[in-house]
Amino acid sequence: MKPAQYFTTALMCLVSSVLALPVQAKWITASGQAKITDNDVTQARENAIHQAVSYATLQSGARFSSQQTVKNGQLVNNSFTMEQQAQSQNIELVSERIENGQITVNVRIDIIEPLNDTCQGSQLKAAILVPQALIKDRTQLRYGNIGLFEQNLSERLARVLEQNSNSSFAQTHANERLDVDQALIDIRGYRLPSWLSEITDSQYILLPEIIDISTEPFTSTLGLWDNDPMRSFQIRVSLFHGISGEKIWSQQYSQAAEWEFKRQQTVNSNSETFWSSEYGQAIDLVLAEVAHDIDNTLNCRPLLGQVVSKQVDRIIINLGRRHGIRVGDTLQLVLQQNIPDRLDNMRAVAGKSKATITIDQVTEESATAVLDGIAASLNIQINDLAIKL
Repeated sequence: MKPAQYFTTALMCLVSSVLALPVQAKWITASGQAKITDNDVTQARENAIHQAVSYATLQSGARFSSQQTVKNGQLVNNSFTMEQQAQSQNIELVSERIENGQITVNVRIDIIEPLNDTCQGSQLKAAILVPQALIKDRTQLRYGNIGLFEQNLSERLARVLEQNSNSSFAQTHANERLDVDQALIDIRGYRLPSWLSEITDSQYILLPEIIDISTEPFTSTLGLWDNDPMRSFQIRVSLFHGISGEKIWSQQYSQAAEWEFKRQQTVNSNSETFWSSEYGQAIDLVLAEVAHDIDNTLNCRPLLGQVVSKQVDRIIINLGRRHGIRVGDTLQLVLQQNIPDRLDNMRAVAGKSKATITIDQVTEESATAVLDGIAASLNIQINDLAIKL
């Protein structure tokens, strides 16, 4: 295993731009976990603090640019900066707990961020459909016999979104694999069918693709690995708009970590043993980065709901309490038309409407309202759009 070492991560610093803006301060708390390997508590503590700092980025809505050094389990350098024009001046290790071969740390970080942010979030959350991850080469699942890894990875990603995202929540369908040709996804203009979001009332569809989880060649003595081999984790994540089917964001991520299990050992990829290993923790860091990037992508996008039912002047929309909708909210209705393009594919086009609604009943994932104005209500149809004013 690797010896204990200092870790220092450094990204771009935006301190000068922060100082020119009005700022406000706030404290963010976060926790991290790491497995203690070879009784090396110091290294495990460093890994746990690193994970906690990474998770804190999700809570703050920004990404840390840190000059952090941990030496012998002590925070030596407390200078942190953040992307998106934010800065941190202090970090405290509040507590730590060692139990069942794992260390859990709690840290507190002092964040200073500008008051006049250029894009203020709407405080609404979009539902994201998370199906079973695709995989490029299923033979790579033989290492560790992790045959359910695609399903478990989607469940883990959905959990990270659910716990940490400020702009979305997950509709988990990890048992269902989309019948999508991976080669088509890279084609410019490719669209997912809109019925995928309609049957789940999701505003977006997230498609994870496992590109590589191969293990490096190993050396052995008497049938045992001399050293734990490195195992790759490369994934591409694409986000599609539920109504138009267009791909609005895609990013590829790469990480590697030691595969510390025996060569012929069967590993349950849904177990705590797997996710507390070095490889599992490396994947968790990637998933935290995915959730952060999705938040950045959706932060300035308006949340589009749809009319799913109409009877006379009363309608039901597929936005509810989980999305942030409350009784008394006013929404603008927008007419939706589907127009065929040159390939005879239907494309959604929005039209003007004077109809507004005031929410009078809310459930977890839907809301009902009465249309204001009889004339305006005549043109409203199922699948028309609703936008919070």
